[in-house]
Amino acid sequence: MLIAEQLMLLLLDPERGELDVRRDATDPDRLAAAAVLLDLAEQRSLGYRSGHVAFFSRFPSGHAVLSAAGETLAAAGPGLPLSSALDLIETRIKSISRALLEGLHRRDLLHRLPRPVWWPWGAPKYPLRSLQARNEAISVLQASTQRSALREGGLVLLIDCAGRLAGFLDAEGHTRATTMLLSLDQRRDRPDSNDALLGALRTTLLDE
Repeated sequence: MLIAEQLMLLLLDPERGELDVRRDATDPDRLAAAAVLLDLAEQRSLGYRSGHVAFFSRFPSGHAVLSAAGETLAAAGPGLPLSSALDLIETRIKSISRALLEGLHRRDLLHRLPRPVWWPWGAPKYPLRSLQARNEAISVLQASTQRSALREGGLVLLIDCAGRLAGFLDAEGHTRATTMLLSLDQRRDRPDSNDALLGALRTTLLDE
C-alpha cells in the first residue's frame, strides 16, 4: 500500500467518511502531494539534494496517481525546488486526496456514499470498510517511534502536520515521535539522504 494511501486511512474519520485535518492552514491535498513524493522516493524514482528533487523513470508504476505525479515531475525536469514539486503535483492532479480515496474504494477498503442530490457541490463520503487496513496504517505510524525509515518517518511527519499525532500515540510514543521530528531539522541539509528529504519536507509544510 502506498504511503499516501495509508495517510488517507489515518486522516479519515472512520464513520463520517471525511478527512479530518486539525490544523486550519493544512490542506489534505497538500499532505497527499507530500506523501506521493515520499512514495516516489521509497520506490527510488525520486532523488533529493540541497532543496531540489529530480524524477528518475525506473519502471512503470501500477498506480494511476504515482504515474501522473511521475509524468508531471519528469516534464518539469531535474533540479526542481521541493516546494515547486509539491505545487505541481497538487495542481496537476486534481483533488489528489479524493483520487486516493477513490482508489481505496475500488479495492473495497472504503465505502462510498454519493453526494446528496440536493447539494450538487458536496463531495462523496468514504466511511471505513476495512478496519484491518486502517489498523495496519496505525501500526506503521506507531513503529515510527522505534525507527526512522522513510515510510514510518514520513507518516508521523504528515500526521503531525495535520494536527492528529496525539490521537494515535500514547504519551511515551508521542515524546519519542516529537524527538524524532525535531532531529530532522538538524539533518535536512545532509546531501542525498532520506532524513534530508524528510527534514526539508517538514520545514516546507510548516512554513506555509
